[in-house]
Amino acid sequence: MPYLQIQTNIDIKPERQADLLKSASEIVAQILNKSENYVMVALQAKTPMLFAGTEQATAFLILKSLRLPVENTPYFSQTLCSFIEEKLQIQKDRIYIEFINPEPSLWGWNGRTF
Repeated sequence: MPYLQIQTNIDIKPERQADLLKSASEIVAQILNKSENYVMVALQAKTPMLFAGTEQATAFLILKSLRLPVENTPYFSQTLCSFIEEKLQIQKDRIYIEFINPEPSLWGWNGRTF
């Protein structure tokens, strides 16, 4: 049920995308202490984006998970920003992250909701 969306304006070569997605999936499972069997990660590269008035490398992430421990969002932010900085060379101060904690009845899977 955890979902991480990575949207960036940089071009990521196809041969690097699979590794990035796999690494991101592992990080999400680890920081949320959930099975990777339920983690979904999406990547939107080369998206036209402007941040702070420039087209320099930037990223917007969405981390959505049921029962997201809101008290841990500072840790999640630090971990995800460091991950993006390491993997994509995007400075932490050019990354926004939205954390979403949906109601279980508003999250569907396998023909039902949680």
